[in-house]
Amino acid sequence: MGLLEKAEKIQSEDEEEQAPADEPPKTVTIQEPEPVQKKAKKAKKTRSRRGRKEKKAKKERVAKVIPEGFEPAARVRSSFRYLVDTIANWGIMIITAVIMSQADADPTIPIIAAMALALGNMIYLPSKISRSAGNIVTGTQFVDTRGNNPQFLYHLAKSANIPLLLAGLFGMLLLISEGTDWTSGNKIFVGTSLTLLLVPLLDRFLRNRGDEKLGFWDRLFGGVWLVTAEKTESDSGLIKRLQSLGDYAEQRGMMAEDDEKTG
Repeated sequence: MGLLEKAEKIQSEDEEEQAPADEPPKTVTIQEPEPVQKKAKKAKKTRSRRGRKEKKAKKERVAKVIPEGFEPAARVRSSFRYLVDTIANWGIMIITAVIMSQADADPTIPIIAAMALALGNMIYLPSKISRSAGNIVTGTQFVDTRGNNPQFLYHLAKSANIPLLLAGLFGMLLLISEGTDWTSGNKIFVGTSLTLLLVPLLDRFLRNRGDEKLGFWDRLFGGVWLVTAEKTESDSGLIKRLQSLGDYAEQRGMMAEDDEKTG
């Protein structure tokens, strides 16, 4: 019987271990993780619309005016100046070239003399006394916005309208000619001459617009006007002869305006 009692005792101990405990289960509290703070975004720099408009606003164009102390040259005097300079620069040269092309004589010396006269009027006189032959005869001069005389490059550029016009007209003749041999050289010449033809046309167009009355070359050099001027004091015989021609023209009334003639 001893073995039976031991077996019952072992069985009862196993049942006690498997029996559920009377104590209630402990509640486990899980702590929530702390929220991660997001980095504050940098405030974007915003410009006001008004500031943008002020920045984009274009600068107002300031009208160019004749400097104080100068009087613009009258229309007749301005036209007479243009006529004298055109004849001195290109008229004599063109006439000499046409005459010598029909003659049997050697045209070298006459053409060189005509070119020397043109270069002297476009470069020598403007660089020495800041005036051309037309200025001396008509008693005028060119001045910029500061009241100074422009460099000889202005006279040289302003005189370029005549050859540019002639080259453009010759290019148009080649363009409309049926017998033109369209080589690469002819194409380049025609295209270039027609493009440069726009310069004298633009110069004339701008001169008739606005209150400034400035042509293409006048605007390119920062604003240049033709104004009346006193006689140039010089010991040069050439300048004195040109001034005497101007005095003769004034005595004959060639440079008088219409209101002066009627008055």
